[in-house]
Amino acid sequence: MTRSKTEELLEGRGRVVASLLAVTLLLGVIGAAGLYLHYSAYVNMPVLREGESRTLVIPANTAWPQVVTILEESRLVKRPSYFDYWGKKRGLPAAVRAGTFQLAGPMTLEDLEAELRRGGLAKDVLLQVPEGFTIFHIADRLEQIGLVSREDFLRAARDEEMLAAAGIEADSFEGYLFPDSYRFKQGTSARAIVEKMHAQWKAMWEGIKSRHADRLAWLAEQYDFSEHEVVILASLIERETSVNDERTLISRVFLNRLDKNMRLQTDPTCVYGEETYREIPHPRYCRDPLNRYSTYVIYGLPPGPIANPGLASLEAALLPSEAPEAKEYLFFVARRDGTRRHHFTKTFGEHNKAVNKYLKQGK
Repeated sequence: MTRSKTEELLEGRGRVVASLLAVTLLLGVIGAAGLYLHYSAYVNMPVLREGESRTLVIPANTAWPQVVTILEESRLVKRPSYFDYWGKKRGLPAAVRAGTFQLAGPMTLEDLEAELRRGGLAKDVLLQVPEGFTIFHIADRLEQIGLVSREDFLRAARDEEMLAAAGIEADSFEGYLFPDSYRFKQGTSARAIVEKMHAQWKAMWEGIKSRHADRLAWLAEQYDFSEHEVVILASLIERETSVNDERTLISRVFLNRLDKNMRLQTDPTCVYGEETYREIPHPRYCRDPLNRYSTYVIYGLPPGPIANPGLASLEAALLPSEAPEAKEYLFFVARRDGTRRHHFTKTFGEHNKAVNKYLKQGK
């Protein structure tokens, strides 16, 4: 009995389908084997190599998905999906304990697991922030004392939602973190640190506003200064002097220069920024036409604070010296005689003589 063409066609199609299924199955087996080998290689890779170290902060009550994210952002976990699977197999989500961890290589995944189960340090940590520290200096110090990582703090200090909630129309909390001594529990998040430092600033600022409402109104009328610009001016004063009785004089010099439409030409503005905050002011920074903070390039105040000023500088911004002679000063130069004081002058000629006396001759 002969077979019909339809039967032969169906049989041929069946063989093709069977072949495709076999190939698909084989590829699936190969893929699964490859994935398993890739996963096994990941599990056996070091988390930290010899000489590497990390500060890891896991806040209290952090859910497992966020723990995985924190580990990834801390560059401890390179394949979060693999780590998630590996950790769940070992019951780690229910065993992670919060805290600040000082981790050093060599470290394996099993070593990391043991640290996470043990938990970080729980003692209080003292954070001391001097007047004039930038957010970059604060970030460095936080990492040095093992409270939070530098990256986490800077991320929080630039968080747009937090800035909006605080009513700050700026790129960061620079200028709005009050320099003081603080105690934080190990495991405190970077966001909580920013919030506490800003709350301290706000309390101080509200007191200043209540004492000097008339001066705020005067600056608004005479110079069209907002409160933000008062903070900017205070930050310039803070970075220029640490001598209390000079602050009101320097405040007056800046206003005198604004009155004459002169550039402020204050050196600390030249090196404000994440790439330059450790540098010494130099013409290559001060004269850089792309440096939007350099008051050697721009007129008026820089676009934001260049540091976090203390109470004395905030008040000096509102209370510039009223001495008749001070109202004529347009220049000042560091004396570099061990006193940390400045020499104030009225004319460019006098200023050049002071520069020659206090700076050039000292070289």
